[in-house]
Amino acid sequence: MKILFINPPLKNLILAETPKFVTEDRGYNPPMGLIWIATCVNKNSNHTAAVLDSQVEEMNYEQIKQYIQREKPDVVGIAAITFTLLDSLYCAKIVKEVNKDIKIVFGGPHATLFPMETMGHDVVDYIIAGEGELTFPALLDALEKGSDLSKVGGLYYRAEGKIKYGMPGAVIENLDELPIPDRTLTDYKKYSSVLAHANPLTTAVTSRGCPYRCTFCDRPQMGGKSYRSRSAKLVVDELEECQKLGIKEVMFYDDTFTMLMPRAEEICKEIINRKIDIAWDCRTRVDRVTPELVSLMKKSGCKRINFGVESGTEKGLVAIKKNVSLQNVSDAFKLCRNGGMETLAYFMIGLPGETKEEMHETIKFAKKLKPNFLHFTVLTPFPETQIWTDMITRKDFRAVNAWREYAKNPTEAFDPPTANEYLNKEELFEMCNLGYRTFYFRPKYIMKELVRVRSFGEFWRKTKAGMKVITQT
Repeated sequence: MKILFINPPLKNLILAETPKFVTEDRGYNPPMGLIWIATCVNKNSNHTAAVLDSQVEEMNYEQIKQYIQREKPDVVGIAAITFTLLDSLYCAKIVKEVNKDIKIVFGGPHATLFPMETMGHDVVDYIIAGEGELTFPALLDALEKGSDLSKVGGLYYRAEGKIKYGMPGAVIENLDELPIPDRTLTDYKKYSSVLAHANPLTTAVTSRGCPYRCTFCDRPQMGGKSYRSRSAKLVVDELEECQKLGIKEVMFYDDTFTMLMPRAEEICKEIINRKIDIAWDCRTRVDRVTPELVSLMKKSGCKRINFGVESGTEKGLVAIKKNVSLQNVSDAFKLCRNGGMETLAYFMIGLPGETKEEMHETIKFAKKLKPNFLHFTVLTPFPETQIWTDMITRKDFRAVNAWREYAKNPTEAFDPPTANEYLNKEELFEMCNLGYRTFYFRPKYIMKELVRVRSFGEFWRKTKAGMKVITQT
């Protein structure tokens, strides 16, 4: 069978956490989840898969329709993320307009969290909940042979006029069993980021699952609670392939890249030993770095570490169960600064129980850390997070009602809920904007970053980003 995976356009993006100016003109990242599943289909089955990234190709819906008419796929897989659900459903509608017999499979976070509601849309034939690299090829084989769909793990389907769920989907314990994603499935040279040191760039995921229990995070529901990682050798094999393709920078999207610090050290040493010349950055926690590790990361090409700090008060850190202190945070940023490593700090505004004064404390603390970049978002109570559950326990059903109604009947007017008792959404976004303004428009910061600019292209990207902040905050 002929399979087409579609990364839908962002024509009807729902904004919840981040001010609009932050998401505009920041570049495009590859749809690595779709690319990885397509690679598995091509390598582990007799089916053929292609990937259409309509975002990086900047395609409109008429162009997508023409593409489907030309390629004539038998099965279409569509990424379903909550904030792009309207576009995912519209893509599905277009597919059915071209040929109602084309089978449509939804996967991704939204479909996993709201499978029954998503199956309620008649353009969706199947849902794969959880990890799809093994399940998708199994579904294709079952469809081709006409075999029992209830034997396909993690699959929602229709039979006898009802929505049914087969066996629970298995978590992929050994990630080394998965092939290196085939980045040539999309036009990989078009991917870029305003924060990149060099373009083109790509993303990579070397581990899944998270053992931590931060109250705002939905990762345990999506990637499993047990931490799993690929071997250092395979990680560096992937970097080597990226270098051969001419990719200049890799953004590791692991939740905590240095979770196992000996593994992180092994990756760095392998990069150095193979003389791989590629820039990279990663995300991690403030309690998972040491001076020795940061030094090794820098030598191996790491340009920036992105830390999830979240709150600038001890009360806030305890409330969201980060299990770190403000001193831990300060030490990590000082450590990186002394080691010549760039940093980015993620913060949230509007934690449950957070007062306006405490939000100001968070902004003040963020500036005190002296990161190279700051990212403020408004906390959103995502489905199945601890904050979501706590709201239900308090008989506050705003979040659960809002999300479930949106999953059933998505509209552009959807207003994602917040969890703060003191400020409304407009006031919370004003606090975010205040954080951006007071950090990025300090004369000292501007001069420091100008000195660090390495090319006209980088200067232009950062200038455009700065102008967005000026005009929209």
